[in-house]
Amino acid sequence: MNWEIILRLVILLLASLATGGLMVNWVGLSRAMGRISSASAYTEFHQATNHTFDPYMPIVVIGAILGGVVLAAISLGIHSAAGAPAVAGAICYAAVIAITLPTNLRINNLIARWSIEAPPENWTTVRARWIRFHILRTLISVPALASYVLSVLLSKG
Repeated sequence: MNWEIILRLVILLLASLATGGLMVNWVGLSRAMGRISSASAYTEFHQATNHTFDPYMPIVVIGAILGGVVLAAISLGIHSAAGAPAVAGAICYAAVIAITLPTNLRINNLIARWSIEAPPENWTTVRARWIRFHILRTLISVPALASYVLSVLLSKG
C-alpha cells in the first residue's frame, strides 16, 4: 500500500471522527439536553459533556480541515475531479469552526461558569441557542465528509 492511500485513509478517519462526534452530540446528547426540565440538572449535564467533548472536537475538526488541504494538494490540482471536492469539504469544515467559535464555544464557556445550584433564569434560551447552532454545524459537516469520500473515490493514487 502506498503512502498516498494511507494518507487518504487517515484523512477520512479524521473527517469521520469530526462528523461522527457532531452527529453523536446532536442525536444523543443535545436531544437529551432538550428534554431536561431542571436548570440544575441541565447545567450539570452540559458542564460534564463539555469536559469530554471540548478537548476532543477541535483536534478532529481542525485535523479534518488540514486533511482537506492535503487531499487537494495530493490530487491533480484543486480543479481536478478529486481536488475540487476536497476543497469543498475543507471549506465546510472551516464553516463548522466559524460557527462554533462565536456561538457554541462561547456558550460552553458561559455555562462552565454557571453554578449548578443556582443557574440563571434564562437557561432555556441559552440551551435553545446552543442546540440550534449545533444542528447547523452538524448539518454542514455531513456534506464535508461526503466531499472527502468523493475525493478519495475519484483519486488516481
